[in-house]
Amino acid sequence: MSDFSKSNYIGTGDVSIPQPFDVVTILWQRNPLDIQAPRTIVEAAIIGNARPCGRLLQTGDIYRIAVKCLLDNEFEQVFSERLGVFGVSVFVREC
Repeated sequence: MSDFSKSNYIGTGDVSIPQPFDVVTILWQRNPLDIQAPRTIVEAAIIGNARPCGRLLQTGDIYRIAVKCLLDNEFEQVFSERLGVFGVSVFVREC
């Protein structure tokens, strides 16, 4: 067995490499001519995965439905900012 074998490298086997987070960023908009209109997704970026919510993060999808799915699946909203009729939200899930 080489000096770089897994058992030698890790030592006692109690060391683990932390897993990266899943991150979802959503840019949304609201129709300024209809205050009752729901917010819709303009664009979503996913780092890692958004399973099982990925299908709800498409351009034109309802923002509220996507957020409910993310929150129900262990994501936490860590940032939200309104920019007029637009907004940005960031969600993180520890793997």
